[in-house]
Amino acid sequence: MRYMIIAASACLAACSPSAPVEEGETLQAQLTSPVEAASDEADTASAAIDPSALDFSRIALAMRIPAAFEARQEGAYLHINVTNERLGVDLSEEFPLIQTSEVTSPFLDAEAREGFRIWTYGMRPEDGPLLQAISGELARLKREAPGENELNLGATAPGCWNEASQSPGSLKRTLYIRVSPEADFELFVPEQDIGQGELPGMESFWAACGS
Repeated sequence: MRYMIIAASACLAACSPSAPVEEGETLQAQLTSPVEAASDEADTASAAIDPSALDFSRIALAMRIPAAFEARQEGAYLHINVTNERLGVDLSEEFPLIQTSEVTSPFLDAEAREGFRIWTYGMRPEDGPLLQAISGELARLKREAPGENELNLGATAPGCWNEASQSPGSLKRTLYIRVSPEADFELFVPEQDIGQGELPGMESFWAACGS
């Protein structure tokens, strides 16, 4: 099975202790390399997310990828890591993602592009209680230790190229997030162009399904 890694890293409520903390301060998402977490070439997402209003049990993700890429549900996961060094908090959990269909989203409709397909993912209902507990812990840490907490989100989406003849020399991908069913999707990680062979361990991105 071939794997596409999508990773995002974000700081919760002003990660820098020297930064002033204001009510309603937002969370800025930043893309990190799936191989090197501290890539100097990481792009900052245009979307701003309020972590105090984030309920992980209700979020959804979407990925725009070339149409020749066939995504699969098996092996898709959301990774959540919440840390506070001073308080000794290091919470790390992994949750299976389910592929969704017939998703209504004017924003994703506007993001459609010829030659690309948008895949959507949601959380399993049975994981709701633990996801809500993590959201509650995140809110508690923001109240009790503002400016000292870090939230890292990552997603793994498996798949392969369904037509070997269409395997390109580079891969363009974009990541979107929806914070609740009542909201629309928004840009989370801007489009990145990843060249074949640029990142070690990603060679299989361009392998044909069934090879």
